[in-house]
Amino acid sequence: MKKKNFRPFEALRKSEQEKSVILDSMTELVLYLDRDLRVIWANKAMHDAFSLKPGQLNGRLCYEALHNRSRACGSCPAEKTLRTSRPQEVVDLSSYEKNWVLRSYPVLDDKGALTGIVEIVTDITERRRAEEAMRLSEQKYRELFEHANDIIFILDLEGKIMSCNAAAENTYGYERSQLLEMSIEELLDRDYLPVMKELIRGKVDRIDVQNPREFLTRTKDGEAVWVEVNARFITEKGKPLYVHGIARNITERKKMESALRKRERELEEKSSNLEDANTALKVLLKRREEDRVELEEKVICNTRELILPYIENLKITQVDSHQRNQLNILERHINEIISPFLRTLSSKYPTLTPMETKIVTLISEGRTTKEIADLMSVSTRTVDVHRNNIRKKMGLKNRKANLRSHILSLTMPINHRGHNTYLP
Repeated sequence: MKKKNFRPFEALRKSEQEKSVILDSMTELVLYLDRDLRVIWANKAMHDAFSLKPGQLNGRLCYEALHNRSRACGSCPAEKTLRTSRPQEVVDLSSYEKNWVLRSYPVLDDKGALTGIVEIVTDITERRRAEEAMRLSEQKYRELFEHANDIIFILDLEGKIMSCNAAAENTYGYERSQLLEMSIEELLDRDYLPVMKELIRGKVDRIDVQNPREFLTRTKDGEAVWVEVNARFITEKGKPLYVHGIARNITERKKMESALRKRERELEEKSSNLEDANTALKVLLKRREEDRVELEEKVICNTRELILPYIENLKITQVDSHQRNQLNILERHINEIISPFLRTLSSKYPTLTPMETKIVTLISEGRTTKEIADLMSVSTRTVDVHRNNIRKKMGLKNRKANLRSHILSLTMPINHRGHNTYLP
């Protein structure tokens, strides 16, 4: 009989022990209070939070033991439950440099009368820090999103605009609400519709997008806007959900490229025209040279046939030595006039004086210094001075080169008879 009466007490003890193990394993702070807000029981987490030994709170007023106050806190949920007999909650209470959520629940007897209060305190400091960090991160992303110069957009797999930033509004002249009711295809130039369809629909299965891609779009007023788009699919477990993209306005760059191509075409055309003009000029110069040569040949031919024979005839007539000398000089000068040798000589050595040019001509004829002096009525000393100056101007001063051989090596056109045209 005694054994039978002991079993309910044993079961009660076991239940209390199990309750203590469960409550002490909780990370939340748990208090069981009476109607005076005196602690009946507190779990291990509550004692640890205030550096107290287990059971040290029992029998003490909670506001006095925990907060060193003379009365309950104004925000105390247990005090409110005591007045209302209903559960209460205080969210995000800050104290002890932490954030808390306080919940209180009424304990009622069989008749519904309030006999006590259970208060559960949850430390949400880390959660609040994580939420704040996420909020700040979201805020930074939103600021970047809104203030970016490039257009940022999100499309669904049908091309409908799900989200876009202020740059899209500024570029296309639509309100944000209007853009969110549009498809991206409504902004595209019709020639680029197939490209966009291929981009969004044709490659969804493979999730590969070639970047960057250039598209011609139109504003609300129909103005052309070129954009360079970098896009990628956002996926979940390998399945595409939507398209995220960044579009850069490259209209000015396109205009510059078009102007550059136009300029290149103009330069190519001008270059072609210059080549044609150069070819025509070459033809004209060649024709002029041919005319000049032809004219020279006619002058030379007429001189030889119409003038020189009469000089030869005069030389065999009865003339004195002075007249013969004058005829020889006349013949020589005529030959000099029609000789290309002098033109070559003057172009190659433009610094030669008229006197030096005459001496060069006489040297080319094989005249000696004395003969030259007699013909020019000067001393042999004067002729030697001129010869030295000629050698210097022809670059022969310090070289062992024959002056006459060098003179004869100059360009000397040959006439149709095989004779040097400048020789008498």
